[in-house]
Amino acid sequence: MSTVSNERYFEDVIVETDQPGDPQLSPDGERLVWTASPYGKKEDHPESSLWLSKADRSGTGRQFTFGESNDTMPRWSPDGQWIAFLSDRAERGTAGLYLIPVSGGEARQLVQRKSAIQTFEWSPDGKSIAFLSADEPTDEDKRREEERDDPDVYGEKWPYARLHVLDIDSGDTRLLPAGERHLFDLAWSPDGSRIGFLASPTPELETRKDTQVFTIGLSDTEPKALCFANGRPSSLRWAPDGAHLAFLANHERTTSGHTVFAVDASGGEPRVIGPWKTEEACGIGVEVVPGSTRFAIAVAHGLFTRLEWVDPSTGEREPFFEPDDGDFAGYSVRLTNGGEPRIAVVHSTGTVPPEVKVNSAGGLSPVSAHHSTLADFTFGEQESFYWTAPDGLALDGVLIHPVDGGDAPYPMIVHIHGGPYGRYSLGWNLHPRANWQQWLAMNGYAVFMPNYRGGMGRGNEFASCLHENITDKEFDDITSGVEALIERGFADPDRLGIGGWSGGGLLTAWSVGHTDRFKAGIMGAGVSYWGAMAMDTDLYTVLNHYAGDAPWDGPGPHRSKKHSPISYASNVRTPLLIIHGKADARVPVNQATGFHRAVKETGTPVEMVLYPREEHPILERNHQRDMFRRVRDWYKRWV
Repeated sequence: MSTVSNERYFEDVIVETDQPGDPQLSPDGERLVWTASPYGKKEDHPESSLWLSKADRSGTGRQFTFGESNDTMPRWSPDGQWIAFLSDRAERGTAGLYLIPVSGGEARQLVQRKSAIQTFEWSPDGKSIAFLSADEPTDEDKRREEERDDPDVYGEKWPYARLHVLDIDSGDTRLLPAGERHLFDLAWSPDGSRIGFLASPTPELETRKDTQVFTIGLSDTEPKALCFANGRPSSLRWAPDGAHLAFLANHERTTSGHTVFAVDASGGEPRVIGPWKTEEACGIGVEVVPGSTRFAIAVAHGLFTRLEWVDPSTGEREPFFEPDDGDFAGYSVRLTNGGEPRIAVVHSTGTVPPEVKVNSAGGLSPVSAHHSTLADFTFGEQESFYWTAPDGLALDGVLIHPVDGGDAPYPMIVHIHGGPYGRYSLGWNLHPRANWQQWLAMNGYAVFMPNYRGGMGRGNEFASCLHENITDKEFDDITSGVEALIERGFADPDRLGIGGWSGGGLLTAWSVGHTDRFKAGIMGAGVSYWGAMAMDTDLYTVLNHYAGDAPWDGPGPHRSKKHSPISYASNVRTPLLIIHGKADARVPVNQATGFHRAVKETGTPVEMVLYPREEHPILERNHQRDMFRRVRDWYKRWV
């Protein structure tokens, strides 16, 4: 195992290391603010600090807030003199709205409610801030809770998020009448007269498939509906000319790829302005650039990501940024005095962890050094890999070579991404919450990360082909990639393991029930039985789209059972480690306990580890350390 000079192990260092995120350039593009938060949280609530830097000087980042609370979502005032942000410093776990001068000083609390503030945006004149927050508990609510007279009647008291507008000078806040809807995103019109928002019928995540786009004037008595938005939309943005709003959403209402839509501010049918259905690319972000008439959208294509200008009126697109190597997540774009784009991104490569960087004449210059704690460790070299599925479809993925692994063929672990609407790129591939790739390379394994069909970056047809048919095609994609690596002399056929998280856990459970090729498997937060998933998960409709039906669709036979790994558990002969968070709402813990019981019946070696308090990702620092070590030891034992 790799260690540093003071004998601290890698898993001890990484969980305490800060990861940067949410870079935001000032309106003039001269300064930059971002967040930094440890990979693992120490106690019940996460911690995060704000960092500040000059945008044109490498390595100038400095910590701007203390970091003992969760400071998030920094947003510049229109004049660039202030930063508003969310923080739970007054009440841990409940975000309030704060304001801090860029010149330095104490942050001032603007709004603190018993219900957390979920998102906000400055008005164009900088005098107001609009924010979303759920209804406050009433005196009757408090009485019922204190007296334990509190039956939870479905739908009786939805915690709708409402639209509020704060006058910064006076501190007065008023509620805008958006109706009995749950709001979850907002955008202020360029002239400051109207606010756009996304709204679903209820706070249930499930109902976001029925989201509508609305606008409301500051003196209106009711909002105006503009259009319905496919799937689960996000990133609502108002065009600089005020004539259009844009948002990210599915191409279709079922399982499908994502793109960027625009709708006229007066209403009408939304139209695609991002990647078309026929393109082998997917939209992943949309941002407003002050001084430009165009949006800056992020597009995933294969293993790569680029930025494009897009005209909301015509849909005309023009690529303007793609890194020479690696990948980026999170971006901000401003125009310099000469009209050239200044771009801030969180960029990484296969062996260089993510840092905040700004484009310059010489490429990307880092302004942060959060991962300097990892400088004494060596990581595996990473490369792209291409192969062909049994039906002739061209596929891509990523390989990591083992650190000090000697000559090929190597012992190899197949690490499967979640989703299935996810992907691997050529950036940094390690995260203590669920991704162990570089950790495995440090322990002597090659790692294969396949981008199987159903994922992101290859267009709508690629993403939507799993509708009512999940598991079969992906299994063929993954195993054909393994066979190709064996044929090319990269992977040792007698030393193979498999594992993954969420959708990767599902496909691990499926794989060990359909082949004895692998010597060990790790099923992380994976689905084992679609029928039980529909009973408890917070997102059952989408999952039913993948599985083919729901338990209430008659007495069967059910298509979803054919696509459930538990139906084939009697075939499992591969030693299996099952890892799951006990409070997981997306993939409830019964998926782990049920598959554990089924595999135990076969006599196959199986272990199950459940982490208290953890939801879908594993967030607590000690749990992350434990998971790293168990993953290493399980593969070492069997592979």
